[in-house]
Amino acid sequence: MGMRIEPSGPDLWIVRQFDAPAAALAAWFESQAIPGILEVTSSYETLGIWTTSEFDSESALASLNSAPEDLKVKGKHHRVAICYEMGPDLESVLRALGIDRTALIESHTTTLFRCAAVGFSPGFAYLGSVAPELSGLPRRSTPRTRVEPGSVGIVGHQCAVYPSATPGGWNLIGRTPLLMADVEGEFFPIRAGDTVQFIQIPESDFDRWAGARLGEF
Repeated sequence: MGMRIEPSGPDLWIVRQFDAPAAALAAWFESQAIPGILEVTSSYETLGIWTTSEFDSESALASLNSAPEDLKVKGKHHRVAICYEMGPDLESVLRALGIDRTALIESHTTTLFRCAAVGFSPGFAYLGSVAPELSGLPRRSTPRTRVEPGSVGIVGHQCAVYPSATPGGWNLIGRTPLLMADVEGEFFPIRAGDTVQFIQIPESDFDRWAGARLGEF
């Protein structure tokens, strides 16, 4: 089967089964300024299209099928400060993975993560993939009722930074002092297709950077 587009509510359509990188296809499609399209977002293997009554799914699918074959992701790069001493699950993660702290930090800070999708809560970016030596961790058996803003977690092959205080079940290996998102200020710097690299800082520098926006580090 080829690419298909299907409704998912009165104003939302989902695009499936395409070969191009999702973030690249979403950016290209949104740039076509097709009538009836309000926004195009990407996830791991799908696109979401928010529409008005002018939207025509057949025309949209024809446009999608005309996309260049060599689409590339053109995202921004972000540096995220991380203090591993402030990861409440770090020691249990080390035991579960069978590695030491130095190896985990080296692996985590040398990996260039790409944002595959943003969801769960405003500004929550799903980053992939962790290196093989850090992958395969299940969620915590008992989720926390509150995860502090800036907490950095891993689960399965993914990594993420909690931008606000929410419940969560990921394994927390560190924390960033940076402001990752601000709903009132409409500050959502990480988008699908962007890349992220974590930079280790000591706990003594945490307060120095507390409240700085992502991009100011």
